[in-house]
Order: sequence, then structure tokens, then C-alpha cells
Amino acid sequence: MNSQIKSVNERKYYIDWLRVLAFGLLFLFHSWRPFDQFPWHIKNEEQNFIFDLLTIFTHGWRMFLIFLVSGAGTWFALRSRKKAFVMDRIKRLIVPFLFGILLIIPPQRFYEWIMFHDFAGNYFDFLLVYPTQQLSANMGTSLLIWFGHLGTHIWFLPFLFVMTVFAIPLLKKIQKGSIDFSWLKRIMQSNYGVFILVLPMILVRVLLKPIFSEYTDWADFFTYMLPFLYGFLFMSDPEFINIIKKKTYLFLVVGIICSIYFMYTAFQDPLNIQEYLHPRYSLKHIVLSVVSMLIAYSWILFFLGFFASKMNFNHSILVPANISILPIYVLHQSLIIVFGYYIVGLELGTFTKFIIIAFTAIPAAVLLYKIIQTNNVLRFLFGLKIKPKKESSKMVNLENALTFDK
Repeated sequence: MNSQIKSVNERKYYIDWLRVLAFGLLFLFHSWRPFDQFPWHIKNEEQNFIFDLLTIFTHGWRMFLIFLVSGAGTWFALRSRKKAFVMDRIKRLIVPFLFGILLIIPPQRFYEWIMFHDFAGNYFDFLLVYPTQQLSANMGTSLLIWFGHLGTHIWFLPFLFVMTVFAIPLLKKIQKGSIDFSWLKRIMQSNYGVFILVLPMILVRVLLKPIFSEYTDWADFFTYMLPFLYGFLFMSDPEFINIIKKKTYLFLVVGIICSIYFMYTAFQDPLNIQEYLHPRYSLKHIVLSVVSMLIAYSWILFFLGFFASKMNFNHSILVPANISILPIYVLHQSLIIVFGYYIVGLELGTFTKFIIIAFTAIPAAVLLYKIIQTNNVLRFLFGLKIKPKKESSKMVNLENALTFDK
């Protein structure tokens, strides 16, 4: 029992590395979006089939991985902050979201308007009409869709806040050990019983997606909430991680097979993509939901098992990398779009443009983060803990690590 408690409480470095992977991939994902065939804020005149493949493949699991990691981080945050937990979530999630929609997101829309809506004014002209245009849009009555409309890529922040507050009673019961999950561990230890947790994901998508088909509406909320809960649950008992580690390559095989099938289906008939995104109740909807949720579940648990086995070690880069994730996450897409708007107009190949976008936006984001961390007002606006004057920078860095989901 003592060894189990120690294992639950000890630092999980593999979760830190997994978070770096998840958000690092997000930076690359948005850097190649101008070059795939799917709608985005800016577009290159020529698209590339390789980026189509990358978009379809990674979109199937990338946000699920982020929510899984966020659930794991919430385990530690809820344990350490206790009564101050909700206020801490407001500071870490809602403050940077509100700041972002006021100052960070408008440049994205400005270049989008220039490229796709024939806007001819300057940025000041844009700011005079942008708020009215945004608030007069017909987004329906769902608050969740408004998160995406106003916040573009940072919709994740209020999503995670609502999700966390919604689940607090359950999270506290799990953390106190009030719920017996021995039955679940027994099932997961069997040959294919480890896939039992994908069944709720399939059920939620099959039932809700035809009703709430818009991206970031309630169907997506509850679908993403399940990996969030799984991440929290897996941190409660090391036996869950041990089971996942033993099944790591089973997840890999299932993930590869389902991803190949889904990509083949998507390119065989473009209407299948529309049926997946905006489905009706049908056999095709059920099949695509089963395959897509197997993709999400298999890949995120493959990465979790692989990192738990191979990446559970500390490194000098780990703390600073995790501290910087939130500010860089808030900043990155705006930088990609601002730089990308001018780069896509160059007479260069698509891969060359992608590399230039990524390797101009990444250093710019890091440089801006370096400025942010020196000023307490900026630290607050970007969700970082205020730096006490007399506290050593090392202690502040350790406390700030993983701020938005820990």
C-alpha cells in the first residue's frame, strides 16, 4: 500500500514529455495547415497531398491526446491546490482566453478577411468593424461554439475550464478512492478488455454528433471529456499505467490499421469526410464513429504507454519547456498566420514554405515568451503565476510548470 501511494504521488516525468509532444505537434499542425486542401484562415495557392494525409491522420487523435494529458495534470493540480483549485483554473484558463480574444486573435481574422473576404482597409479600419461583426454572427445558442468562434485555436482553454468544473464532484470521489475500479482493471487485463474504455467514446459520438455536428459543440465536448477523465483516472492507480504499458504495441497496431482504413475511406470519396463531420443517423455514421474513436483511443494510449516505458526521466529542458507551453500555445497560431500570409506568396515549394513558417514562428513565440516571463502583468495575462520578488527563480519555475492543466 505504501509503495502504491508513493507511486501515485511521485512526479510523472513521462506526462511532462507527453505534454511537450502534444503541444509541439499542435505548432507543426498549424504550420502546415496553409498547404492542405481543407478550409483554414490563410491558404497557399497550391496544396500538397502529403499535408492532406498529415492533417487527416493527426486530427484523429491530437486533441484527444491533449485532453488526456490535461486530465492527468488535473490529478496533481486538484491534489495540490484543493480549495483554491477553481480560482486557480480561472487564472490559468479564463484570463488568458479573455486576453487572447481581445488582443491575440484579431490579427488572425484580419489576414483571413484580406485573403478571403476582400477586405481592403488597414488594421485600424479592421478593428473598428471587427467586434460588431464577431458578436453579430449567428452561432446559435451553444456557448461552446462561441468559444471557437471568438477564440479560434484557444477554444481549448474555456473547454477545459467548463469540463473541469463540470467534473469536479466525480474527480474528488476518484481522488479520495470512494469509487472501486477493481472491476475495470480486471477487464482491462484481459486480451482485448483494454478497449472497454473506447465504448463510451463511440456511444457519445454516435448519439450526439448528428444533433450537435458543429466543431466544438456538445458532441465534441463530451467526446473530449472522456479522455480527460481517463487521464485523471490513470493517475489514481499505477496499475492502470502498468496495464497500458503491456498493451502498448496492441494499441499501435490497431491505431495504424484504423488510420489507414479511415484515410482510404476519406480519399476514396470526399463525401465521406462530410458525412464524418456532419453526419446523419446511418450505418455509415456508426462505422465512421467506431473507426474514428478507435483511432483516437488507440493512438493516445499508445503514446501514453510508450512514454511511460521510455520517457520517465527528468532533463534540464523539461521544466522550462513545460512552463512555456501555455504562453506559446496562446501566441503560436497568430504568429503562424501573420508570418504565413506573406510567406505563402513567395515563389517557393510547399515544403520550403512550411519549414520557413515553422522556423520563423517558433523562434518568435519563444522570444515573446522570454519577454512575457519578465513582467508580472504579462505573466498574469498569459496564465503564469506571479513571480514573488524575494522568491528564487528556480522555485517559481517549478511551481509554474504545467500551469494550465496542473
